[in-house]
Amino acid sequence: MKNLRFFNKKFDYLTIERIIEITGSKPHKDCALNSKIIDIKTLESATQNDISFLSSGQYVEKFSNSNAGFCFIDEKNIGKIPPTMIGLVSKNPYFSYAQIVSEFYEQKKPDFASKTLIHPSAKIGKNVEIASNVFVGKNVEIGDNSIIFPNCSILDGVIIGANCVINSNVVITCAIIGNNCQIFNGAKIGQDGFGFVHNSGKNHKIIQIGIVEIGDNVEIGANTCIDRGALENTIIQNEVKIDNLCQIAHNVEIGYGTVIAGSTAIAGSCKIGKYVQIGGNCSVGGHINIGDGVKIAGMSGVMRDIEPMAIMAGIPVLPIKKWHRINALLNKMITDKTN
Repeated sequence: MKNLRFFNKKFDYLTIERIIEITGSKPHKDCALNSKIIDIKTLESATQNDISFLSSGQYVEKFSNSNAGFCFIDEKNIGKIPPTMIGLVSKNPYFSYAQIVSEFYEQKKPDFASKTLIHPSAKIGKNVEIASNVFVGKNVEIGDNSIIFPNCSILDGVIIGANCVINSNVVITCAIIGNNCQIFNGAKIGQDGFGFVHNSGKNHKIIQIGIVEIGDNVEIGANTCIDRGALENTIIQNEVKIDNLCQIAHNVEIGYGTVIAGSTAIAGSCKIGKYVQIGGNCSVGGHINIGDGVKIAGMSGVMRDIEPMAIMAGIPVLPIKKWHRINALLNKMITDKTN
């Protein structure tokens, strides 16, 4: 598991009895309280030895088809539980998930014991150039012919491929980066996703145990931030080009060859297809799917899924020809009124 380069799994398993004790949840039917839960996972990836959670109506279909052995749910969804699953009924399933993921995992503490900027365990390839004030942490791997410019921090466990250029003031943690990538000045990769759950009048931090996976031939613009995933990973596929000052939130997946212009913000768990073109200063809401080959005009707001090959514009986005017609009609109405 790649994520264990960056996180400690504190327990091999938790019993259902222990999970009930921590969360205050109740099984929807009789079950063996000594059942062992190996991990907490998403509805799609969970198996019979895992626990998952349902916190949004958007995921009811995935819940119905999930192979999870146990799942945190609220009372209104008891009737939708698959026959092979035990529901753990909770007043706040999302908070119960946050409690259990924190029980299972913790982020590894950085190892500064060597008192040197490049940790002795780091694996540095041939012909690598590293500026004198760059920090390279424990078990970092840097491929042949890569260049790391001044003031960068490459934290414990990070893997950077061959022929990469990491420009000044970049910080990388909890990430695996492919070959022939260029990351421009000030970019931040692999920091916490924005994960909080509200419970009893307080916002509780959710540990983010995913990582960032970046493919080959990717460019990341200056001061762009790419958050690591919550449970699954944030994924940037081969040949993606991201401009300056973009925000890519946790669990976003960006497909092959997609291009994203400056100041665009993409909220969590969006899935963006191959060869998509997104103009500057766009906003994409959370949990949205954008199909292959889509083009989105600059300064647009995406609030719903977009079918492949569509050309969209506006806030909220509309097919671009319809958007132009509406603008023409509005302009005519204003002109007629002023005349």
